[in-house]
Amino acid sequence: MKISIDIKHLIYFSLGFVLFTIVGTVSHEYGHIIVAKSLGYETTLHYGSMNSYPKGYLEDENVIAFKNLTKDYVSVEYDSWPKDIQEKAEEYNNILEKRYWNEESNDSLFISIGGPLQTVLTGTLGLLMLVFRRKSIYKSGMKTLDWLFVFLSLFWLREIFNLVTSIAGELILPNGNWFGGDELHISQELNLWSGTIPIILATLGILVAIYVIFKIMPKKIRLTFILSGIIGGIMGFILWMNIIGPRILP
Repeated sequence: MKISIDIKHLIYFSLGFVLFTIVGTVSHEYGHIIVAKSLGYETTLHYGSMNSYPKGYLEDENVIAFKNLTKDYVSVEYDSWPKDIQEKAEEYNNILEKRYWNEESNDSLFISIGGPLQTVLTGTLGLLMLVFRRKSIYKSGMKTLDWLFVFLSLFWLREIFNLVTSIAGELILPNGNWFGGDELHISQELNLWSGTIPIILATLGILVAIYVIFKIMPKKIRLTFILSGIIGGIMGFILWMNIIGPRILP
C-alpha cells in the first residue's frame, strides 16, 4: 500500500491548526470570563489563563498594599520571603479572605466549568454541522465550510491533549498528580475521583476525533491531516504560549 503526503495540504492544514490552537486557547479563557462576569466578578485575560475577582477587589486598599509590599518578590518563592514580609502578607490575605471569599459559594466551580464548557460546546457544534452535511460531503466532497466545521469539531482535541500532557508530566517529573487543569478542579469540587472529568471528556474527544477523521474526511487526505495536526498543534502551542501570547496578553 502506497503512503503519500500531500505537501500543499500539509502546509495549509498545519497553518489551520496553528490558528485554531490559538483561537481555541483564547476562546477557552473567554468561557471562564463569561461565567465569571455573569456572577458579578471582575476579570483579567492573559495568554493562557484568566483571573476573576469579586467586585471592588482590585481597588481595595489592602490589595493595593499587598501588591506594593510584595512587588519585589513576585518571582521569588514564598518560603524565601523575609519573615516580616510573610507576616504582613498573611495579615492582608486574612483580611481579604474574610471580606471577599465565601467558602459556601459554588462560584469557583461554575467559573471552572465555563472554559471546558465553551470548548466542548464549540466542538459539538462543529460535529453536529458535519453530521448534518454528511450526505452533501459524500456526494460533492469537502467544501471550505466543511473544513471550518472540521476544525471547530476538533476543539475536542483539547481534552485529549490535557489528559495526555498531565499523565506525561507525572511520568517525567512525578509529583503525585496524574491529572490537571480545569477538569481536575471540577472533579475535586464535585467530590469525585480526580480523574473522573478528565477521562470522561478525553474519551469523548477521542470518539469525536475518530468519527471526524475516519467517517467524514476523505481517505486520501487522512494521513496528511493527522500529520498536520501534530505539526500545527505543537507549533501553535509553542508560538502562542512562549512567543506571541506573552507579548500580546501578558
